[in-house]
Amino acid sequence: MSQTPDSGQQQKQSQQQDLPSVVDQAPQQPPAGSSLWEFADIGFDTGNKFWFIQLFNAINQNVGFYSAKKISMNGGCAIQYQWKDNQGRPFWHVRERFQASDVEGFQIDVQGNLVITFKKEHDESGGRIPKNFAYLQYAYHLTSKETAQSNDVAPLGFVEFCNQNGEIIGRLNNRWIVIESASRVTTGELPRIRIRVNRQEIETIISTGTTVVIVGKGGKSLVDQL
Repeated sequence: MSQTPDSGQQQKQSQQQDLPSVVDQAPQQPPAGSSLWEFADIGFDTGNKFWFIQLFNAINQNVGFYSAKKISMNGGCAIQYQWKDNQGRPFWHVRERFQASDVEGFQIDVQGNLVITFKKEHDESGGRIPKNFAYLQYAYHLTSKETAQSNDVAPLGFVEFCNQNGEIIGRLNNRWIVIESASRVTTGELPRIRIRVNRQEIETIISTGTTVVIVGKGGKSLVDQL
């Protein structure tokens, strides 16, 4: 986790105002359907020299803050999250972010370290990539609350695969979307706006339960020989 020496001080000023007091117990995992928190960030306080987890609800409010000398993550998926310092300093705050829906529970071990146990991996592909698509189009949810359920997760992106007639023949939902050297063009009209990539522009597509990577022609290989 890379940060500059005074980033912890800046975080407390700009990100941790009105936070609950730091406690010596792990956060309680809310029951199914609870909207107490939707995602969390793991970071390091360089001023006080401890790791922390910050919890956020559906409207990006801080709803919890917990510290530990060490954090262990058993399985699960996460993504790098960062933002520019709001005082104009030339460094970035860097966190690792994960979704509440992926977490099985928290606990404190005998050494006082925080342990996060994630749910066992399972197929959440929400569909597969069709072989006969002519182009794909993708966009980012403004909200994931397509239904009135209270257990919606924080909005991510989705990819639609279309045939030559413009019919959607496949869809990958709730993904982090990564574009690598792919030519693309905006299309559609509000509220159905998309970004389109023609199949002949695509070298390969890598799809997992959390991420879609679209690599264009001439893009560098993302797979190294181990």
